[in-house]
Amino acid sequence: ASSLLLAVAVAVNHDCPHQANGCGGTAEERAEEARRRARLVSLDAPWNEVREAVVDACGLQVQQSTSHCFQDFNHVDCCTMDSTRQHETNEASRVAGMHAVNYLGSHIVDASISERGPGGSWCTCQISSPEDVCHRQFGARTAFKLVWCRGTGFAALLDDYANVLSHGKPTGARGEPPAMGGARAREQSWRVLDESKNASWAGRWRAACDEVQYGAKAEAAEAEEHDEL
Repeated sequence: ASSLLLAVAVAVNHDCPHQANGCGGTAEERAEEARRRARLVSLDAPWNEVREAVVDACGLQVQQSTSHCFQDFNHVDCCTMDSTRQHETNEASRVAGMHAVNYLGSHIVDASISERGPGGSWCTCQISSPEDVCHRQFGARTAFKLVWCRGTGFAALLDDYANVLSHGKPTGARGEPPAMGGARAREQSWRVLDESKNASWAGRWRAACDEVQYGAKAEAAEAEEHDEL
């Protein structure tokens, strides 16, 4: 009986939901480079410039296939996945709210900047967060996430533990950012996080936004300080 309990304990996933090896699908070198570049992005700039800089930081080419990236309420996660996971679909992971297949492999291969490290990048959907496309379909941690703090025009780039990489208030030449939805998209994007069924997950984003918006300083987070996703 004790050996059976041990086997079950080892199999419990403390990172990416329903992945046998945690977030083993993360392209770590690529993720670190994405975070390094995200720290250099100024969010206090015109939105079109900000968005293109964020797309580039993620390790993606600014082209037609990435024109939706970070441009609506949903495609806000910079996911860097191992090359063995690039062609994973949603058929097994079954992320709620997503297409039953959600095949992205060819787009990932085409748009990823190869010089940024092994594996690929994509701006994955945050819907059902944290049981979302990056964590569940690709078995990877997000390199960073674009968060519209409390649905306002104040934006932050945060890593998977909500450590702040950059923050600011983008300006829009034609309406409020992002282009696909404006204020409504920002509010909806925040609700996905704020209303997550995982209380710890929701709490980390609130704390990070309180830090950058109101000066409520939060300590830098490490993996072991958070419960499982």
